[in-house]
Amino acid sequence: MSIPRSATWRIPLVLSGIAMAIGGSQHPEADAEDSLRDELATMTSSSTWVFSHTMIAIGTALLAVGLLIAHRSRTWPSTTRPALRVATIAMSLYVVETLFHLASVIDSDALADGGSAPVAFTHVGLALILYPISGFAFARVNAQLLRVVPLPVKVLGVLGVVGGLVHATSVPLTIVFPDAELSPMFAGAGMLFAVWAFGIGITGVGTTPQQTPRTATTVDSVAGTETSSAHPMPPAPPASGHA
Repeated sequence: MSIPRSATWRIPLVLSGIAMAIGGSQHPEADAEDSLRDELATMTSSSTWVFSHTMIAIGTALLAVGLLIAHRSRTWPSTTRPALRVATIAMSLYVVETLFHLASVIDSDALADGGSAPVAFTHVGLALILYPISGFAFARVNAQLLRVVPLPVKVLGVLGVVGGLVHATSVPLTIVFPDAELSPMFAGAGMLFAVWAFGIGITGVGTTPQQTPRTATTVDSVAGTETSSAHPMPPAPPASGHA
C-alpha cells in the first residue's frame, strides 16, 4: 500500500516516538543531593548512558525531520504554519544539544576527578538556552493545533503543551534549585514528547489544510466561470427600426 505524499511527515514522528520512549526508559538516574558535576559523573559512568542518549538523539532528530516535512508539504492547517516553522527551527537546534548531551560521556572521568569537562559543560550551557527555546516553541505550536483540530487530536495537543512547558522549565529550575529532585520533570517531558510524536504520527492532525485567501479567490473565480459557461446569457433581441 502506497503512502500519500502529504502523509510522509507522519512516518518520522512515529519512529521518533518509539526511539524517545526506548531511550527515556533506559536513562540512568542520579542523586539530587549531589552537585551538578557529581550527578553528571554518576550518570555518564552508567552503562546505559550511551544507548539511552543515542536513542533520544535519534528520536529528537526524527521529530525535527517530521516537523520539517509537515511544514514544507503545507499539510497542517494554515493558521499553525508560523508556529510550526518556529518549532521546526527550535527542535532542529535542540538536536545539537542532544549530541553534546550524548558526547558528555567523554568527560566522565574528568567529572569524577574534578578536572576540566568542556563537552559536559557545553551540554549544560546549550541546555540552559535550547531547552526553553525548543520547549516553548513546541508548546506554542500545540496551542495553535488545539484551536483547529478535532477532539481526539486535542488530547495530544494538550499533552504537547504540557510536555513543552515542562521541557522548557526543567533545566532553568535545576540551576535555580540544585538540591531539588527534578529528574521526574526530564523523564516526564521526554515521555510526553514520545507519546505526542507517536500519537500524532498515527492519527495525523485530523484536518485538511485551510485555503489561503489567494487560493479561495482563485477557486471562486473558476467556479464563477464554470457557472457562466453552464448558463449562457440569452441573446439580445434584434433592434427594431423605422423605415
